[in-house]
Amino acid sequence: MIKTRVSEEALQRIKATLQKTYGDRFKGVVLYGSEARGDAREDSDIDLLVLLAGPVVFGDEIQTIIDAIYPIQLEVDRIVSVRPADIAVYEKGEFPFYRNVKEEGVLL
Repeated sequence: MIKTRVSEEALQRIKATLQKTYGDRFKGVVLYGSEARGDAREDSDIDLLVLLAGPVVFGDEIQTIIDAIYPIQLEVDRIVSVRPADIAVYEKGEFPFYRNVKEEGVLL
């Protein structure tokens, strides 16, 4: 069980929605930031790294993800910040951001 201010059910619905949207390209979603650390406030956003089989076209993927999860975002009444990532690049861990997400993040 993750200690977050957002419900586990909402996080699992986001994951299921992304699985349906991307099919085989979807490789996982990682909750990171204050929600993953357990120190989120009422007004904290929900940070999600969406892992996809590449290539990842950043702008296109963000729009697709936002369109897919928008109804859930309205229900939880929180800003959901998404960042798509090519899983191969993420797994290499060459970028400090990805290393940080691996250290503090929670794979849903």
